[in-house]
Parts: sequence; structure tokens; C-alpha cells
Amino acid sequence: MDSQKASTGINGFGRFGQHFLKYWLENKENANFSIDYINDNFLTIQQVQDILKRDTYLASFYSPLISIEDNYLKFQTNSGETKILFTTSDDKAISWVGKPTILLECSGKNTNAENCKKFLKESTNLVLISATSQNAAQTLIYGFNHEALNAESQTISYGSCTVNAYVPLSNFINEFYGIIDSDVNVIHNIPEYTLKPDTTLLRKTCTLETSAPNLLPFINKDNFKVNYTNIPYTGTSIIDFRYRLKHVPSLESFLTNLDSVINNGKLKNLYEVIDEDNGPDAHKFTPYSAVLVKSGIKIVGDTLYIHAYFDNENSVTRYFDLANYIVRNKSNLK
Repeated sequence: MDSQKASTGINGFGRFGQHFLKYWLENKENANFSIDYINDNFLTIQQVQDILKRDTYLASFYSPLISIEDNYLKFQTNSGETKILFTTSDDKAISWVGKPTILLECSGKNTNAENCKKFLKESTNLVLISATSQNAAQTLIYGFNHEALNAESQTISYGSCTVNAYVPLSNFINEFYGIIDSDVNVIHNIPEYTLKPDTTLLRKTCTLETSAPNLLPFINKDNFKVNYTNIPYTGTSIIDFRYRLKHVPSLESFLTNLDSVINNGKLKNLYEVIDEDNGPDAHKFTPYSAVLVKSGIKIVGDTLYIHAYFDNENSVTRYFDLANYIVRNKSNLK
């Protein structure tokens, strides 16, 4: 435990938690918080070690680093040794709740903020939810409204992978060109452990469809649609944006404006633009909310189309950014 940093604990060590820990280990020198505890309702510490050593996506990172010492996961990285207490408990019986300053709720099952209040005791005075929560005290999207942080908020949602991909980009487009209506087509991967021989395409609802109208005043249920399809594939996901515009630019002027705002403006470090489509595998572990393909950006009539990739599990980068910002700016977490 680093006494100079805010202490946190992760509840839920599925795909999101595993990716988040990887990103934190790679960037812990720049983190304002330490990760001192992990709990999962089902996985044992040995099962976690086995998963991280064989996982198609993560094994190349974790295999040479991870070992077990008593009840601790131990990681040996270039920045030194990290030991994290691991527990396997039901939410109501987590032994370390109350010790870290922030509980990082990554299980995916406590999206109702009322369920998170059981974690708020003793030193634990904030729950940061790694999913859309309709009744969290605040939903803060890093790069869009994170500076609206309320010092009194005890439950905060970071949105979701699709919310982080859509909201800052769409806000920029509306500011410059005005959005009449919009829709998003998402081709979303399926984690490897859920794949079965009979797995097929599955149309689902997406929290972005309800979250975007709550966050963006120019979007509502009548001018916005999300088409969301799970496919039997484990790689990087696809997201295609469509916007009908009030003020239609030339493609050249739009690309110039986009390059400027991504390289030097409010979208810097949130998005990347690449010239040609080099396929999904190139964007595994991307730190960007979405990677926009320049050759896939078109303007047809009054409608703008943008083709992009996003590593949905690696939206942990925005969760990390938000946690870092909250610790810096919320006085009771320092």
C-alpha cells in the first residue's frame, strides 16, 4: 500500500477488471491511486492466476509477471513489485470493504447505485461504477463533463465503452455543425469464455441509447438510435457513427477540423485518426475511446458517416483517467 496515494479496491475481476489492472500496472507511476485489494464473487486466487496466464488477449502481459504468495497476487514489473490482497466473497462479506478510500465497482452487477451503498462505510466514501448507472449521483465522461465533479457525490458512473466512444466526439460535431439526428451501429465482440459451438449473432439493447439523451441536450429518443449486435468473435469491436447535419462541411474541411481537435484540442488523447483501414487486430489494447478510419469517413448529402474501431474492454483507459481526476480534485479522497 502506497501511503502517498489514495487506496482503492476492485470488486469484480472479470474482463473489465483484468484489463483495468493491466493498464494500472503499466501506468501506476502516473496514477494518483494504488490498487490494494481485489474481490471476485466466484473466482479463486488460483483460478485468476490460471486465467491470466492462458487468456488469448492478456496472457502475453500477465504470464511473466504474476505469482501467488499466501492470499496475495504478486506482480513483478519494471517499476517494482506489487502485491494485492485477493478475496473470494459475496458482496456483503468482503473483508476489506471500509479500508480503501474508493471502491472500484467492476462486477457489472451493481449498476443500481442503491446496491453500492453497502460499500460506503469507514474509510470507503466513494464507489466508482464501471458501467452505466441510471441512478448514480453523477455520470462523468472523461473529456466531456468530468470537470463537473461534485464534491458530495458518493456514487459515480464512468458511462460505458460505447458512451465514451460516442459522447465527446458527438459533442464536438454538434458544436461545429449541428446534429439533426444520429444513429450508431455497434458490432460488439463476445468474451472468449462465453463462446460456445452454437454461438451466433445476437441483437441486444445498448445503454448508450438511454445514456446519450441524458448527457447530450441535442440527442433524444426521437432522433437517436443504436443498433447493437454481439458476434461470435473475441477481437476488437466496430462502431460506425452516422450524423445528419444542419451545417454541412466539405469532407476536406471536416477532416482538417477533426485532425486539429484530436491533435491539439478537446479530443486529444481520447481518439485517434488513422489513414487506412488496417483491420481490428491492430487496435487491441488501444488507449483511445475509438480509432477513426479516415478512408471510412464520408459525407453523402447532409449526412456524415464515420467508421471506427474500439477495444471495448480497454475503455478502462477512460475509467483510469476519471479515477485519477477524481482523486486529484475531491478533497476527501486525498
